[in-house]
Amino acid sequence: MARPPPARRTLTPGAAAPPVAGAGVEARLRGALRAAPELLPRGSRVVVAFSGGSDSLALLHLLRALADSWPLDLSAAHFDHGLQPESAAWAARAAELCRRAEIPCDVGRATGLAGGPAAWRAARYAFLAEARCRAGADRVALAHQRDDQVETVLLHLLRGPGFRGLAGIPARRGAFVRPLLGFSREELRGYLRAAEREWVRDPENRNPRYRRSRVRYGLLPALDDRDPSIRRRLAGLGTAAAVADGGLEAAVRRLLSAAGYGESAGRAQIARSVLLGYDRAARGRMLRQIARDMGFLVSRRGTRAGAAFIDTAKSGHGVDIAAGLRVEREFDRIHVRRVREAPPNREFDIDRTRARRGGREPIRLGGRGYELRWGALEGTERWATALPVGGIRFPIRVRGPQPGDRIRTRAGTRKVAKLLMERRVPASDRSGVPVVVDADRRVLWVAGHSSAAVEPADPGGAWFAIGFTERRHRHDDRRGT
Repeated sequence: MARPPPARRTLTPGAAAPPVAGAGVEARLRGALRAAPELLPRGSRVVVAFSGGSDSLALLHLLRALADSWPLDLSAAHFDHGLQPESAAWAARAAELCRRAEIPCDVGRATGLAGGPAAWRAARYAFLAEARCRAGADRVALAHQRDDQVETVLLHLLRGPGFRGLAGIPARRGAFVRPLLGFSREELRGYLRAAEREWVRDPENRNPRYRRSRVRYGLLPALDDRDPSIRRRLAGLGTAAAVADGGLEAAVRRLLSAAGYGESAGRAQIARSVLLGYDRAARGRMLRQIARDMGFLVSRRGTRAGAAFIDTAKSGHGVDIAAGLRVEREFDRIHVRRVREAPPNREFDIDRTRARRGGREPIRLGGRGYELRWGALEGTERWATALPVGGIRFPIRVRGPQPGDRIRTRAGTRKVAKLLMERRVPASDRSGVPVVVDADRRVLWVAGHSSAAVEPADPGGAWFAIGFTERRHRHDDRRGT
């Protein structure tokens, strides 16, 4: 379907003020900030997300007006989505409104932005995060107000959410804060009219192709006609849901603590035996909380899959519950970990000439880096062994475990996979265990776990020393054992 011709934004001049005193609005905001001082701490540096519309213009001037009682270091940021031919002029107008208010404005412009409202929102928030970094700011203040909150609660209600969805827009999420959730759109416009301030109106906000526009200009007015208190009721529903969700989160964190929950380096783990003491609904909420802690949102389908997996999973198996997030069982522990594409393995062959010279070489197996050393070792290797030169056929290869690998020890032949399982090596770590094989693909050594019984051709012959040192990030001071 062809995109409709772009509507033009117009400036709405100040009109007669409704019965809302500007000082009263300022006093209410001051009281809200005193009640929640962590929202915009006194003296903090704040970037105001500024579109030029009535809400963001009111927010800019309200925070500026509170300078004496609630001092803040203010700047603004405007994002030009570049979706309409007039957008550059709108950005210039937004910058002009900031100049009049004596507030510096950081203007950014997207190029080739595609997709719909969700993609536009993601691009806008990415720009605001960058603007915050450039300004060295503590907070980004967004101008969402009570009517936005009511619309969000209603949109979520139509979708059938849980408590978190019904809670609507949070007052704070990280550095992004929303100080105006206690004010209606008309109150803020009244504040601007009283000061004879003009704002930018974007008729695209009325475009019925967008769900929020249909709710704002269609469904909500119809509900208002039937029940004038509907907005107050929906706002109250959002507040009650937020309280309920906060209580549930506190309870879930207590359950996680009892399950031995710990999270670090993109991986969390909990005791499966404790999890099995709760029903699937509780386990699902625990998984969602862990995912949120790790920066992921998990769908209902992913939640159900993860909760069911905990019931029936075998050790060494896993299930994806979100893009980039996986639940796995490792013996009696459940692991939740980020899934990153591992760099390709870097294996290495040592022929007889190299074996005589000795040397060292970086290798990578299963996403883990090692320094392979052979010949003269330093004594600092994490794993080391010696093999009779006359008992093996060169070249030997250093690689990760492969299906069908077997090692012959003095106790008999056994599968390498079973050896690692018995040694309780997590399945996710097994691909990073170095395995040394000879030219006949005979396993000579599983580093750190078992050496093959290799008979020397000459009891007095030469031996070949080989070892590995794990290569870690420079900030990682963990030591091998």
